[in-house]
Amino acid sequence: MSIISTALYKITIEGGSVVKRKFDKDTKTCKAVNEKVLFKILRRNHKSEIGTKFKFKEIKSIEDFKTQVPLTEYSYYENYINRMSKGESNVLTSENVEYFGHTSGTTGKQKLIPSTKSSRKSASKYMALLTNKICYDNFKNSWSYGKGLMIADIVMTTYTEAGIPICSATSGGMNSIKRILPYLYTSPIEVMKIKDKEAALYLHLLFALYEVNLMYISGVFISNVLDLFRVLESNWQALVSDIRKGRISANLKTDENTRTYLNKLIKPNSVRADKLELEFNKGFNGIVRRIWPSLIYIITVTGANFSIYDDKVNHYTDSLPIYTPAYAATEAMIGINPYVGKVRYVIIPDTVFYEFIPIKEYKENDTNTLCIDEILIGKKYEVIVTNYQGLYRYRIGDVIKVVGFYNNCPEIEFLYRKNQVLNMVAEKTNEEHLTSAINATVKELQLNVVDYTTFPDNSITPGRYIFYFEFKNNLSEHNIKVIEQTLDSQLRKANLAYDRARASHKLGMIKVVLVSSNTFNSIKEVLFNKGISKNQIKVPRVLTNNPNILSIINKRKLTS
Repeated sequence: MSIISTALYKITIEGGSVVKRKFDKDTKTCKAVNEKVLFKILRRNHKSEIGTKFKFKEIKSIEDFKTQVPLTEYSYYENYINRMSKGESNVLTSENVEYFGHTSGTTGKQKLIPSTKSSRKSASKYMALLTNKICYDNFKNSWSYGKGLMIADIVMTTYTEAGIPICSATSGGMNSIKRILPYLYTSPIEVMKIKDKEAALYLHLLFALYEVNLMYISGVFISNVLDLFRVLESNWQALVSDIRKGRISANLKTDENTRTYLNKLIKPNSVRADKLELEFNKGFNGIVRRIWPSLIYIITVTGANFSIYDDKVNHYTDSLPIYTPAYAATEAMIGINPYVGKVRYVIIPDTVFYEFIPIKEYKENDTNTLCIDEILIGKKYEVIVTNYQGLYRYRIGDVIKVVGFYNNCPEIEFLYRKNQVLNMVAEKTNEEHLTSAINATVKELQLNVVDYTTFPDNSITPGRYIFYFEFKNNLSEHNIKVIEQTLDSQLRKANLAYDRARASHKLGMIKVVLVSSNTFNSIKEVLFNKGISKNQIKVPRVLTNNPNILSIINKRKLTS
């Protein structure tokens, strides 16, 4: 470990201690802190076009704010954001736009979200400092101040007419700290600029394999981490050869300038190559602990619909601890997870102003909102935010459940995206239901799922759900029937409204369709080509708004 690396870690840990003390204080008075955020936002932006329109200066209470400003969705802002992208200022916010973050586009059209200095700073202190402090506190007995393998990119996708960068929120964040990246992570910045996902993962692995004392692995989502391990299993022989020769394989897809530059950073290491080859030949169960004996944790987002990847990752890591650090969207930094081993988040009171709409089974259009101190344990809510980026009373589309309190501040679990729902006869089957049913089915039948998505099929009566699965197992016609019956049974347990629809024959039996190997890699390529960061890609679970992805699925069906 270099002196600079150790010093940077110590600075971030000490900085994290400062942030934690304030966070603990804020969570004791979360209502007052959150109300202060609202009026700070209104005061800063009262001279903006939207601030003038809704008379921000005259708002004296939260009730005034709710009365004067309507609940909004992205469509409300499209024209404003288009003007901002052309260089107009003082439109939605009085601050200058640093870059436009684009959302993942998983549930349909991609959105451009303005990012300002205030919004970036309010989020970065938690992601860069507090999460590192939490990791240190939990793993201090094994802490080595070693580098991490960070699966990230700093690709700037494009620029607006006025020259403002458009990129993912993660790319924007990484770009802002690019000068210190070499001291914290194994991958050179040039690897983070590579657009080809497979090539980038290969090179992330190559440089990390040189680092015997690797301390942790980090990826935005656990699906990224699983992709990394699958590339390792598929390409270990080439990686060992590259380390033995000190040269990057000529077969790797990358431009020659990048290859030439990266080749200067590696040297032949036959001793390390021999040790790696020995471990790889023993198989891939628990391989990660064997090739990096100092590795102590993985930091990535799992839980909710990502939990289908957990068992696969655990296979490679021998159940290395996984820490899910934060609940964040392009529009807002919402929650921080103070626990290793649990996936739940404490709402952060000082990043955005929150409102919550109770989720009621029979009241779809109820828009009465509650504040941060009014939500209750066991209840589910849609999240509304007002942020420093120019979005006011904005419905981000997420549904959460309150599961406890940290001091006086709600602890929540993320459940699902509102528009990722199968709803053919008012049964409202969401990602939470799908994940529960699939996990139970996989466990019962000992299946090896690569990935899945669904489609509501109204081509027959009654309608039914089609599940498109990519398996590593070879399955017979009989196996597919068993999967259909088991999955249908588990979904009926997970969603009682679906059970009622099945019992009354309003919905038919589930249909399972197998797709060929690498189908979901092709889907991720399509999403990447839309401009989504490699590491922000999420497979859509419902295909009602994704005709391009449905077309890929239909071309790769193995069964009908």
